[in-house]
Amino acid sequence: MNKLRRLFIVFFLFMLPISTQAEMMNSRLLTLDTIAEQALQFTQAGRYEQAHALMRQFEKEYLVLQEDDRLASPEEWFVIESVFAEALPLIEQPDGKEQQCLVAMTSFRLAVNAISSTGTPLWTQMEEPVMSSLQALKQSSAQLDTMQFHETLNVFLSNYEMLKPSLQVDVAATQLQLLDERVRYVDYYRDDILATQSETGEIEQLEKEVQAIFYEKGKEEVIQPSLGWVISMTGGIIITTLSYVGWRKYKGQKEETRNKPNH
Repeated sequence: MNKLRRLFIVFFLFMLPISTQAEMMNSRLLTLDTIAEQALQFTQAGRYEQAHALMRQFEKEYLVLQEDDRLASPEEWFVIESVFAEALPLIEQPDGKEQQCLVAMTSFRLAVNAISSTGTPLWTQMEEPVMSSLQALKQSSAQLDTMQFHETLNVFLSNYEMLKPSLQVDVAATQLQLLDERVRYVDYYRDDILATQSETGEIEQLEKEVQAIFYEKGKEEVIQPSLGWVISMTGGIIITTLSYVGWRKYKGQKEETRNKPNH
């Protein structure tokens, strides 16, 4: 019994430093997560100077932490670098780009959380609006409602692009590649899908693949604090603006193609 007790004590003492080290590493990543959250809050409030200052603070912290490959993989750091590089110029010159700032900073916030999260990441709480847009897409396709079909597809695409950096962190590369190909196919052949009804299976398959990603990640560990305040404060504005802009852009491209002389 004494030998067993001594073995247990030795084992416990051996594991303790590892546990402490893991907590320290996680706290360093949580610092980045906190800065990203505060920067998004300032962006929502239109306080761009404060948001910009926090982004610069994030950059300093990030440059130090990325030297430690135990905190995150090179691929994960690359994702953070990419979303940071996209958001920073918008925050520096936000005039007339307020909605773009909001989208970019939300994407940035979610990607940072995906890396720092010790439970289910915040991006999984975007499941309801994403899946609702796909449900509406199927319905509008069945009803041959052209305007609604393009609008709901644009809503889905805007949400997908906002989530994609987080998916690059948390979803297997092969699975994400297949999903991305499916998304691009539906977008490219949107007119054929709507007109012929022969491609509606593509929308259903897309819905299944997106649902699988949320389900697989959502069942892991403990759900983090709610992202509801992000969705409620930014979702309606982002969706309305982007769907309108996307629809106008799409119509403009169609008109340009139609007006080009045939050679």
